[in-house]
Amino acid sequence: MLLQISSAAAASLAEELVQGSQQDAVALLLGCHQRIRHFTRMAVELSRGAAPAEQVGAAARSVHRYYTQALPLHEADENDSVYPRLRAAAPPAELAAANQAMVDQHRGLNALIADLVPQWEAIALDPAQAPASGPGAQALQVAWHEHLGLEERVIFPSLRARLSPDDLAAIRQEMAERRTLRPGGSHRPVER
Repeated sequence: MLLQISSAAAASLAEELVQGSQQDAVALLLGCHQRIRHFTRMAVELSRGAAPAEQVGAAARSVHRYYTQALPLHEADENDSVYPRLRAAAPPAELAAANQAMVDQHRGLNALIADLVPQWEAIALDPAQAPASGPGAQALQVAWHEHLGLEERVIFPSLRARLSPDDLAAIRQEMAERRTLRPGGSHRPVER
């Protein structure tokens, strides 16, 4: 029910890369967007508190883990790899504005997420608290709809049209490096 995760949503980008995915950077970014949508839907669904308590608690742990571990890596992909390269490509004013909006919208999304993270922690311990996260989860879903739509309509098609194959390969490499496990199983820290 609540924790059913399709295989496409369940596989992290790190797992895809370890398994030898040959997708280009844009396809990998789009895969991240599918995971964002999946875990955001899960956040909204768990806030309804309609599932058994153990499922609500497990879903809250899963959403919390995604938003505190995986999502920051995706944001770094966009802020540190995509944004500067697209900016350096001297895009027309409309694309430059969209590129800047992408980074600016991350701040608003991060504020919503910062409010929800402690709620998801609390729900993991006490699933009865799930309904309190509903307004925040709904607001997050609306914000993601706008943000992901901008990137998918404007930014991502422009990457293939305006960046060189070497730039796209470098973005992909940087994405992989962010997800490289160090000895002991910890990820390399994300530099902002």
